[in-house]
Amino acid sequence: MLKGLFSLRLIKKGIMSSFYPGKVILTGEHSVVFGWPAVLASLSRGITASVQEGQLSQEQQADLYLQHLIKIFQDFTHQSKLNFALQISSNLPAQSGLGSSAAFAAAVLSALADFYQHPLEQEQLYQLVWQAENFIHGRSSGADPSIVVRGGLQVFRQGQAKQILVPSLARETFFLIDSGLAVESTGEMLSQVAGSPSHLDLIAQIGTLSEKMISDLEQDRFKPEFFKQNQKLLEELGVVGEQAKKIIKRLQQFGATAKITGAGGVKQGSGYILAWHQDPQALEQFLKQEKLTFFTTKFLV
Repeated sequence: MLKGLFSLRLIKKGIMSSFYPGKVILTGEHSVVFGWPAVLASLSRGITASVQEGQLSQEQQADLYLQHLIKIFQDFTHQSKLNFALQISSNLPAQSGLGSSAAFAAAVLSALADFYQHPLEQEQLYQLVWQAENFIHGRSSGADPSIVVRGGLQVFRQGQAKQILVPSLARETFFLIDSGLAVESTGEMLSQVAGSPSHLDLIAQIGTLSEKMISDLEQDRFKPEFFKQNQKLLEELGVVGEQAKKIIKRLQQFGATAKITGAGGVKQGSGYILAWHQDPQALEQFLKQEKLTFFTTKFLV
């Protein structure tokens, strides 16, 4: 089976395990659904699915998303009945804008393919994960399935992905800070934006900002001020909750630049916030003093 750049396949004593990483969006949330480019990067955190002989638990049998994944696999492989046990291991927060649903789908489908000896090409897996994402989100741009399955640092636009190499970005330390779970689904947030004609100008501004950032990255230049500009537009778009706004304001006062990374949320949390500071140790100490939940990461680029 062909794997993505940062996926992992393990076969041990009849157990087929598959790991796929989460992701962050550096720029292009929401605008990517309207055909503008987005920049995405793989995380070192992700989800592992392990398949072996046995049966699903009652909880797994009641999991609608998992059952949909099984149906997708059955339809693709023409398997009439599947009997297996599934174990999931994850260090990737769910409902946080970090690609957990796509990573879960990729890991499960890949492990099933290994277990039932039905090899999947990378493009086939991408299409299946995209199909799964459409089920859970209503309308997926295909960006999350692309970065999760293919890995690396990507420019994604209208179903097409281009890998880019940015050595300066690979050296930077980034922070992912919890603003609270988004109680709205990604699909609900996408519908909220798509349903308002007044949002089209903001979408275009985010898209234009993304194009500027891509131009700089292709010349190996990382300008963190793009995060601040992107965040301002996302707030105007109405997809950022008050808790996330307060955290980001404190980060900016400290000298960091930050933005949400995902579809957002307004009723409670907005998922994880992506932040950068020229002095990572100082920012880490600040976040601890603020008693915020966070983790550091380097992009797998």
